[in-house]
Amino acid sequence: MIHTSFRIPRPRHPLARLAWIVVGALAALAALVLGAIVLAVLVAGGAAWMLWRALRGSPSAPRTNASAPHAPPDTLDGEFTVLPRPLDQRHHA
Repeated sequence: MIHTSFRIPRPRHPLARLAWIVVGALAALAALVLGAIVLAVLVAGGAAWMLWRALRGSPSAPRTNASAPHAPPDTLDGEFTVLPRPLDQRHHA
């Protein structure tokens, strides 16, 4: 008979079961520690990149033209495109 699924049989001895529990807990702990290390490296890399950009003096946003008129601070400036109404709303208008 051929078994197609991979299955580890449960050990019958209580100490062997305890050993498998310890091995599983250590594997989960190792995965957690590895994830924390990866997160710390990403955070440190992002902080170093931001510090590098701040010290280099590169602007975070493109500079605007100084001669452009200034809008009030509560106004959003942007471009827009008028889209046609959806087909289901054309007959109701």
